[in-house]
Amino acid sequence: MLVTRHSAFSISAAVAAVGLVAATATAQTVELRYKWTKDDVLEYRMTLHTTSDVSGVPGRDDTRTEQTVTQRITLTVAGVGPSGAATVNETVNEIRSELKTPTGTVVVDTANPSETSNDPVAETMSKMLAAVVGQPITIVLGPDGTVRSVGGGSRLLERILEAGNASRDSAAASQALSSLYSDDALRSMLEQSFPKLPPQPVKPGDTWSSQIPLGNQTIGRIRAALTFTLKTVEGAVGAERAHVAAAMTLTQDVKPPPAGATRVTLTLGDSRGEGDLAFDVARGRIVRSEMRTDMPSTVGMMGPRGTPMTFKNLVKTTATMELIEK
Repeated sequence: MLVTRHSAFSISAAVAAVGLVAATATAQTVELRYKWTKDDVLEYRMTLHTTSDVSGVPGRDDTRTEQTVTQRITLTVAGVGPSGAATVNETVNEIRSELKTPTGTVVVDTANPSETSNDPVAETMSKMLAAVVGQPITIVLGPDGTVRSVGGGSRLLERILEAGNASRDSAAASQALSSLYSDDALRSMLEQSFPKLPPQPVKPGDTWSSQIPLGNQTIGRIRAALTFTLKTVEGAVGAERAHVAAAMTLTQDVKPPPAGATRVTLTLGDSRGEGDLAFDVARGRIVRSEMRTDMPSTVGMMGPRGTPMTFKNLVKTTATMELIEK
């Protein structure tokens, strides 16, 4: 009987303790802000995994292309203003790309050149990616995640074009690379990597929203609408870690005009994403984030004999960013 009563007491105490912790966590309010200190150096691993499934092309089998791009980047804080806005130099230290197509796999690894595939495509990609490594861009970030300015994109683009023996007058090279490394494109990527934080303190269950302009000449003007929800706050006061859920919808506000001799057009379908974010409240930095996105589209073009044709393309991406603790 004593054992039974002791067990019952233990269980009741445990349940009460769990309830107390849950109530405390639920009521805990935190202020989420990026916090920077001059001469801070942060290193992140960023991975983008993409699959593209093309179906419905007349006379051809359905195909899948898969690519994984991994980068290690360093953020060096050059200075912090009175408002908390920081001037940060971002440098890519290494890039690895693995592209799988129906005809084979192409690998480019700037840190391990011996692993780079021995073919002309890999050779050109290797030169162009190597031009990215070590070339800094300068960012001014507000404490709420607002990207106030981006500099260095034009010089970075020039280096890439020079490395690939391309010129700004080369339409294919210029269009593809400008969509990735122009100042506007870099701003958009930064806004995705360092999402907007709420203007006021929040508690679990609170939400906030932001919008990010995306797109290029190929896919048109895309608007990403994001909603964030603070799920939990863990840890003692002064060592809290916030866990945030994210939901995203993508809307094609402006379709691109027909391009090239084949008059290619692209119409984006019902595109959505979801993800999560772990944020170190005390240190004011992202520990880990992940966003998973599905983007179906319909592509129209003129076929080889001048007849119109359409096919489907389903692109799925998983983007992760992880702080490399030292």
